[in-house]
Amino acid sequence: MTVKLVGSTSGSVSLQAPASTTGGAHRVLTLPDVNGTVATTTTAGKILQVVQVTKTDKQTIQSQTFVDISGMSVTITPSSASSKILVMFSVSVATSSYAMINLVRGSTDIFKGEATGNQVNCTVAAITQNSYECETYSHTFLDSPNTTSATTYKLTTATPHDSSYIIYVNRPINDTNYNYVANPVSSITVMEVAA
Repeated sequence: MTVKLVGSTSGSVSLQAPASTTGGAHRVLTLPDVNGTVATTTTAGKILQVVQVTKTDKQTIQSQTFVDISGMSVTITPSSASSKILVMFSVSVATSSYAMINLVRGSTDIFKGEATGNQVNCTVAAITQNSYECETYSHTFLDSPNTTSATTYKLTTATPHDSSYIIYVNRPINDTNYNYVANPVSSITVMEVAA
């Protein structure tokens, strides 16, 4: 089928359908509106890119101030400033007393509780009940970085109360060579979500 548009003075433009379409599917051509704008399909909610890092090595940390957990840092460059970044992490830790873990964008804590007085804001509060066990903690957070620059998300940890407390990542306190001792894994994943 052909639709022929004839010019007011001369010439013409023809719109012609193909002989067939795959599977007999219908095709739609959307014409511009009165302002000349052509409608496009929305991509809101679609995952545009995914970046992940995995930490399999063991680490021992002793610090009253928050320091980086090595290997638990991931960088993503949003394609649009309006995009959201879905951050998911899973971290396995043991501690001689307790540990606090924070999710950080750049150098800013972005997902933590509301503390009062001498309490400390954090994303995760970890306590070990058994010297042969290692607990796994996970969270999900939808961030709005409002940028198209490379953006880094990472995990930091500390034991503010006492300098003698120790944090063990991907291992229990007693990391002995027995078949009941587990060495787990940690990871952090970021996804750009179209707004």
